Amino acid sequence: MKLSTRSRYAARAIIEIAKQTGDKPITRKSICESQEISSSYLENILIILKNQGIIKTIRGPRGGYALARDPHDISMFEIVSAFEGSISAVHCVDDPTNCPRYKNCPTKVVWEALMKSQRDVLKSFTIEDLMKQNENEKSPEYLI
Repeated sequence: MKLSTRSRYAARAIIEIAKQTGDKPITRKSICESQEISSSYLENILIILKNQGIIKTIRGPRGGYALARDPHDISMFEIVSAFEGSISAVHCVDDPTNCPRYKNCPTKVVWEALMKSQRDVLKSFTIEDLMKQNENEKSPEYLI
């Protein structure tokens, strides 16, 4: 599976939104600058994330974007699925009626296992996990 740029940028944008403390929203301009994503491209990504209930918009002069749920409740699987749809390597795993040989296919076990492992990995990482990982990488290590 090769992820689209939209999926990768969406993950970066959500982590940037999640960094905001409390109910203080972040502007699209701030996300664009910190993540080096064009404003029009990011706008399309944010619309999808809002429609999926992952982020919310806050109107007004101090408005912007905020997470719609806690960071530990948002998995990478949810983000990737919003932009990629199915993560299956072959169509027959999603819909066995796509292939008349599915019942007796000697390779279907591979494609099913591949999809399951990808799904399990993506579900195992939450936005909170990625934020913590990023904080740990930035923390200076003091040795005496």
